[in-house]
Amino acid sequence: MRILDAEIKLREATREAEQIRDHIEYDEQVEKLSETQMELGGRTVEVILKIEELPDGKTEFAREIALLTRVVQVMNDAVDILEEPHTGRRAIAAETEVIELLLRTRRINPNGGGGGGSNPGGGGTGTTSAIAQALAGAGNEKDAHRTARSVRHETGKAGKELPAGFQYGLDRFLNRPLAP
Repeated sequence: MRILDAEIKLREATREAEQIRDHIEYDEQVEKLSETQMELGGRTVEVILKIEELPDGKTEFAREIALLTRVVQVMNDAVDILEEPHTGRRAIAAETEVIELLLRTRRINPNGGGGGGSNPGGGGTGTTSAIAQALAGAGNEKDAHRTARSVRHETGKAGKELPAGFQYGLDRFLNRPLAP
């Protein structure tokens, strides 16, 4: 999870670096990003090795090892992209793929193994909003805050009726035959 958090922060920093592309500090900033990505790749390799050292680790966690191996490959691709230097869409896409792969690896639960059932591996406690927040990133708006708002649900017509001329045109547009 620490690697995931660091990767999300790296992606945010890459976005920020893209905004200063024309400044003198850009090359120095991108070099730091590349080094950070390389460090995260090394940490991920260490996690793979620790998993493999567990009793039956290679067989019990083969799925996680395969995903983490793919994570390392994509991290290496991201390093190559950052070293060009490039912080645009390709770099962000590679870092986002790393985040998505990390989210797909399940946490190792020492009290539960893999397998089926109604509660496989003791997991299933995550939420889709947590995944969405991770993919979106933390953001860097210093003064941002959430405001709770109530939402009303109503049925019926919303707003005023359209003038006859607009209604006629809209009906013709929506009911026109589709071109073959």
